[in-house]
Amino acid sequence: MRIADLSIDLLSRKVFRGNTRLELTAKEYALLCVLAQRSGEILSKTAIAELVWDINFDTDTNVVEVAIKRLRAKLDGPFENKLLHTIRGMGYVLENRALAESG
Repeated sequence: MRIADLSIDLLSRKVFRGNTRLELTAKEYALLCVLAQRSGEILSKTAIAELVWDINFDTDTNVVEVAIKRLRAKLDGPFENKLLHTIRGMGYVLENRALAESG
């Protein structure tokens, strides 16, 4: 699976940005796969919690925000082209906005 310079090898469970291998936890990998499979689609915190943790979302918990923050640090931190975006009041989306901005 590819999005911009992000590649996810589903068989080996390896993730790369360009030539850099990203070391992800099992939950970070699951979260990335859910977002990548729905690339360009805004996913709410509730949907993410159900798909990644298989739990009913409790608005008092910040498990999704914490996981997104950790994934974003590894996925986007050292790279100029950011792929993981927060859509205020709606959720999160994984997409390559550099294409839209340059086109």
